[in-house]
Amino acid sequence: MHNAKNILIAVDDSAASYSAVTYVGSIMGGRADCRVCLVHASPPLPRALLEFGGSSDPQHEAHEEARIHAEQAPWLAAARQAAEPVFSRAKRILHEAGVPADAVETQMTDTVHTHDIVLDMLEAARAQQCGTVVVGREAVPGLRARWTAPLSERLMRQAHDLTVWVVE
Repeated sequence: MHNAKNILIAVDDSAASYSAVTYVGSIMGGRADCRVCLVHASPPLPRALLEFGGSSDPQHEAHEEARIHAEQAPWLAAARQAAEPVFSRAKRILHEAGVPADAVETQMTDTVHTHDIVLDMLEAARAQQCGTVVVGREAVPGLRARWTAPLSERLMRQAHDLTVWVVE
C-alpha cells in the first residue's frame, strides 16, 4: 500500500526540478511523519553498451556479453557521480526547509531507453511505498508546447494509483 506521506521527487539539474524540491520542502518542513525519496534518472545507456548482437559461438557470445557488462560499469558509475551534486543541492534545499536529514533518501534509476523514464519513476515510487510523485515542469510557450509531451503529462497518464504533483 502506498503512503501519502511518502513523497518521491524526480530531480535533475533544472530550475523546475529545484522548484519542485522547494515546494515539497515548504509543505514538509518540520514534519517528522513524512519521508522523501529523491530519484534521478540516469541518462540512457549509449547504444554500443546495450547488448551484443549475438553469435553462433556460445563462448564468443559469453565473452562479448561480459565485455559489454564490464564497459557498462564505469559508465554507470560516472552517471551516478554526475548526479551527486543534484542530490546534494536538493537535500540542502529540504534541510533548509526543516526536513530532517534522516527522512530523505536518494535513488538512481538505470534507464535503458528514454521512453522508460516514466515507468522507472513509477516503479521507484511503488517500491518505496510513495503515494505522491512530484515533478517540476518548465512552462513551454506557444507551438512548441503542442509538439512536446512533457514528462509530467506522461506521468499523469500512467500513474493510476498514485497522486502526481506538477510544480511549474
